[in-house]
Amino acid sequence: MKRIVIASLFLFLGMTASAQNTDEKSLLEREFPLILEIESSTVINIAADHPDQLAKSNAMGSAPPIFAVFKGSLSRFNVPPEREHHWQFGCWAENPRYAQNPCIDMPVGLHRARWVHNRELLEVMAYDSQGNVSLRYIDVTIDPKNPPPPDDAIESFPAVAGFFNTNEQTRHDYPVLVHVYGAVSLSLPAGELPARTSCDITDTYLNNSTHIECRQYPPIELSRGYVVIDAGIDGSRQHNISCDAKWRWSKCSVVGPGLYEARWKDNSHSQLLLLGKRDGKTVDLGFQVR
Repeated sequence: MKRIVIASLFLFLGMTASAQNTDEKSLLEREFPLILEIESSTVINIAADHPDQLAKSNAMGSAPPIFAVFKGSLSRFNVPPEREHHWQFGCWAENPRYAQNPCIDMPVGLHRARWVHNRELLEVMAYDSQGNVSLRYIDVTIDPKNPPPPDDAIESFPAVAGFFNTNEQTRHDYPVLVHVYGAVSLSLPAGELPARTSCDITDTYLNNSTHIECRQYPPIELSRGYVVIDAGIDGSRQHNISCDAKWRWSKCSVVGPGLYEARWKDNSHSQLLLLGKRDGKTVDLGFQVR
């Protein structure tokens, strides 16, 4: 999926990673009008000393305890202000089996960027030392010790839908942004159906006989499915969302890592409807939020 997105990005911008003419640069500046300057990059792996436990957690689908912190500034192309340090940048790793958005070191230097959603996310074209480009999503929070002024030109700069969004109507109907880092599916015993006997009775009226055929069925164990997801909601990372699959036709499903559109089901924000896929169809998947 990521390769398709990058290829689509370059086709859309009419450019390659190695060559840009003046018109291409001008178009790129319009589409990605901010400059993210990374001054330092730190990746922290809390489970680095426990590789076996990390491997088991990854195999289950959990989000790994790996995150990154980036120190940097934001500017606009040839327009003041420059190198503002009002924001904190970082990311949290997705489960590596199905990861869509890498949380790895950001090369020190300049990268093109634009606000996404409600400015809690930056969509970044990250350049490495060889000039190669990768699409990255960076979490953004306002620095509480150095917030931007109310009329800050960068903080108030318009945000875009981002490449992961479907269309403007969907963006309006599903205004919540959910970043899924990992998901675990559990099947727990919930009792059993008792053993039973089923009989077919056939009457033959010609010779006044009755034929009875019975079948014995053993007890059937019932399982109750749970899905627990590590996610960020509108830029707030520390959330567990879950659902309970009581029945086979329940709309409780595992969703892979990535960015999803969603909407609140209730005013208390305890239930979330996430726009996902089930059997190849786009459906609302309901989750409890904790």
